[in-house]
Amino acid sequence: MAVLRLTDLLDAAATRLAGFETPALDAEALFRGVSGFSRADVLTRGAEPVAAEIERRFEGALVRRVSHEPIQYILGNAAFWRDEFRVTPAVLIPRPETETLVEAVAGRLRGVLAPRILDLGTGSGCIALSLLRELPNARATAVDVSSPALLVARENASRLGLADRIEFRLSNWFSAIAPDEAFDAVVSNPPYVPVGSLGLLPREVRDFEPAQSLFAEAGDDLSSYRAIFRGALTRAVRPGLIAVEVGQGQAEGVAALSQEGGFKDVEFCKDLASIDRVVLARRP
Repeated sequence: MAVLRLTDLLDAAATRLAGFETPALDAEALFRGVSGFSRADVLTRGAEPVAAEIERRFEGALVRRVSHEPIQYILGNAAFWRDEFRVTPAVLIPRPETETLVEAVAGRLRGVLAPRILDLGTGSGCIALSLLRELPNARATAVDVSSPALLVARENASRLGLADRIEFRLSNWFSAIAPDEAFDAVVSNPPYVPVGSLGLLPREVRDFEPAQSLFAEAGDDLSSYRAIFRGALTRAVRPGLIAVEVGQGQAEGVAALSQEGGFKDVEFCKDLASIDRVVLARRP
């Protein structure tokens, strides 16, 4: 079999990915992920032949991408906030809009001496761990209903050197949180996608990301927020902050739920697309 130059290999891969939004970028990302090449290496070593073992790994990754598997799952990591996080199909892939939640909460907790944070539905742990990176004196408790997700989150905590500042628990919302436990902030990126939107989702999301982390209960798109506000009311330190990510068009409904639950000082934070992405409220 002829040995291909890097440029030819990437061109052929981009052709196979022609139906994707960014075929050339996808091809390069996969190659860099399996080869260890940097961006500079790709730019300067295009005329060099590709080693057979690297070509074999690249082909395996490319076949998976052709089936619409997300690049993050293929390579096993995703960029979020200031770090790279380990991801598997047991957890959602961290998204840029969720960084809005981290930024909002970190900004409001900077004046708290030693804030305690509760992260509900932690998944990869990206929210809680990013907040710990921003708040050196903070500690966190992170819960999830999925044992495989907690394994991923624990691995990320260890990789980032934060394992001694975070506790993980298997919990359905607040089921493993005692009523007398106190937190300065309760944060969550809960399941909020309406079940009826399943057919509208990209294949990368619909076919590969965990459904229990994506979808609200059938018939109640705000089901997750009802559970969160009920539990948070008895567990947030005065004037405890609650901060949740919301789907497009859900902010007003979630704000109303928070007020019905006794919270006040409701704020919205927009993401980079100018969508109300985070709802914040405080316990009176």
